[in-house]
Order: sequence, then structure tokens, then C-alpha cells
Amino acid sequence: MTKLELLYQKLLKKEVVKYKEIKDFASEIVENKPVSSQYLYNEYINKLRRADKLLHPQRGIYVVVPPTKINENSFQPDKYLIASKIQKPYYLGYHTALEMHGCAYSTYNEVYIVVPPHKKFRGFEFKNIRYKPIFNSHSQIGLKKINHKNQKIIISSPSRTFLDCIDRPEYSGGWEECLKSLESLAGVKTKELEQLLDKIGKDMLFRKTGLILDLLDENPYYLGILPNLKSYLNKKMGKSPMYLKEGSKSKLNKNWKLYVPIKFKDVLRGV
Repeated sequence: MTKLELLYQKLLKKEVVKYKEIKDFASEIVENKPVSSQYLYNEYINKLRRADKLLHPQRGIYVVVPPTKINENSFQPDKYLIASKIQKPYYLGYHTALEMHGCAYSTYNEVYIVVPPHKKFRGFEFKNIRYKPIFNSHSQIGLKKINHKNQKIIISSPSRTFLDCIDRPEYSGGWEECLKSLESLAGVKTKELEQLLDKIGKDMLFRKTGLILDLLDENPYYLGILPNLKSYLNKKMGKSPMYLKEGSKSKLNKNWKLYVPIKFKDVLRGV
């Protein structure tokens, strides 16, 4: 087996790799000696790309094509592995987290990568999947590491996913998709919700949390959460009513001091 083929076999096990990973593998193959960038590109990366064994969706990221999928337009690489390689620190959140938790009501062709504001990157599209950054100042709390195809991926915990989705439902498919998905989200915990809400500190989020937990109160995944959290939420909420959606004909929910769109109830009946 040639050194090029040996490298290809090693990379196949990872499916998606960063440039540094290729360089580390190549260094091992060349008698544990460091290889120059020029040598790496000329002798390995470029040859694998010309053979269609390596795809290049984004700078510094490479997708390894299995032998049976070479030159097949239908080949679809793992979008979660690609997303996990784009930027650090990060987590996969919103609708993507719902998918990873196994409760998303629909499958999406967008992947949401949440990063701190100072870690901005441009979104891109590859093989009909859009990779979209979401900038969040609280991007390092409420996270969970999971194993996905023998690699570690960071996603939002169920409690953080719940808060993210109701905070910005536009990244969860809109309210209907959001609520239908949250209905099947297991693992939301009272104490973690309280800790996360304390750190995020958004008045509207306190109210939204109460409103949505009220709606899901009889759901087995959410039993007991609202009664244990209600006093805390009431203390944290401001006194003046707020609008869930500006410009919509709304009715005041006195419990959570939220003007809720009248049509919102119609959406919930479908859950």
C-alpha cells in the first residue's frame, strides 16, 4: 500500500477532517517526521482531491469520500461532523440541537453553529446544506458533549435547547415547528433552567419560559417543572406587559404579563 493510500485509509475513519489532522496523519506516515505545507499539498491533499477522494467544503476542512461513493452526486457527507469542525468554541444549537436530541418535528437543510460574537465566520452552502453561524454572548453555558460517529460533538443540553428555541424561534422553524419539537424534548431540568436564566438575564425569556411551560404543563417530559419554577419566574419578570410579537393582534396573558397573538392558540392546538 502506498503512503497516499495509507493516508486515505486513515482519513476514511474520521469522515471529516481539518487540515491539521491531515498533517498529523501524514507526519506519522512519513516516519514520524513533520511535513511542510507544500509537500502535504503536492503529495497528498491535491492528489486525493484530483482522485475525488477528498472534497473541500470550506477553508481548512475536508470531507473524505468513501470508495463506493467516489464521483456519485448523491453522496451526502455528515452535516454535523462538518459543522463541528468550522469554528471553536462552538456548539450546535436551535433546530440542529433538536435534531441531535432526536425530537425535531422536521428535517432541515440548515445547520446552526453557535459561536461567541468575536468568533464570527461566514456562512456557506455545501451539497445543498447551509451552514449558518449564530452569534451568542452566552455561548459557553448549558452545553453537552456527545459521541457522534466516534467523534465528540458539542451541542446544547436539553434545557439550553429549550431556552434557545423559545428565545429565537426563527432558528427553530417558527413557533409551530418549535413547539411540536419541544413537545418531544426529554431531559429539561428545573434547576438547570433556573441557572441558565439567571446567567442570560433576559426579561422576555423569563416570561416566555413561563408561557411555554404553562402550555406543556401536562406533557410527561415537563411534569413538575413549572410549579417548581413559577415563584422564581414571577420574581424575575418586570412589571410592565410585553409583546410576544410586535404588530400582531394580541390578548394579554396576565400570568406572564405577555400580549400573546390570538392566532398563537390556533398553532398550539395542533401540538
